Amino acid sequence: MSQGEKANAERKTARTTSVIFTFLALLLLFLGATTKYSPLYYVAFLLFIFTGLALVSGARTWSIGAQGEETVAHYLSFLDAPYRVIHDIILPEMRGNIDHVVLGPNGVFAIETKNHKGFITCNGDSWLQHKVGQGGTPYLGNIGCPSKQVKRYAILLKNIIQDKLNINLYVNGILVFTNREAKLRMNNPTVIILKPNQLCNFIKTHQSEAALSEEELAELEALIRPHSQFH
Repeated sequence: MSQGEKANAERKTARTTSVIFTFLALLLLFLGATTKYSPLYYVAFLLFIFTGLALVSGARTWSIGAQGEETVAHYLSFLDAPYRVIHDIILPEMRGNIDHVVLGPNGVFAIETKNHKGFITCNGDSWLQHKVGQGGTPYLGNIGCPSKQVKRYAILLKNIIQDKLNINLYVNGILVFTNREAKLRMNNPTVIILKPNQLCNFIKTHQSEAALSEEELAELEALIRPHSQFH
């Protein structure tokens, strides 16, 4: 599961848990009032506490991912015309979202942001994340396979462009690791892996067989931007 998918899932779980706990707490308050059985009030109080903790946990998960996306969005803001930047795209029948899409005369770029920390190793499409807990105990993080994720999104975007605009082009998948505490060791990665300060230069200097005209860029933007959560 991707970081974005995981954040969405955890937020959904937090909301569902909060609704259930709140309902149970209110039910116990009602029963306590009608039966005069005071322990029910204490149980209801505990359920309200669990509700608050669930909401805080969901909000924290979202915040971690959002910080990384905001960092990348800041760097992408330095791309001048004719480049066009679109954020937070949810395509039809898509789980999760594409964090950023850049359209330029030298190609289309699908960018996935990761705010993981720790020691991260990549061998092709195999990933490991080693982290250290607050007590100094090392453990493995749940990083999944971000390279397969960004490739899947790039192919989905490519297919939609082909289907809707009859433009056959390669969509470049890019992974950007934003956390300063992340230490990367990459061996034969299957996608481009960058830090935020490398992103704009890579896009501007990328050599591509594609040479997209202003008209084609406008068509691509008109196709993709309606799927942005910020359009």
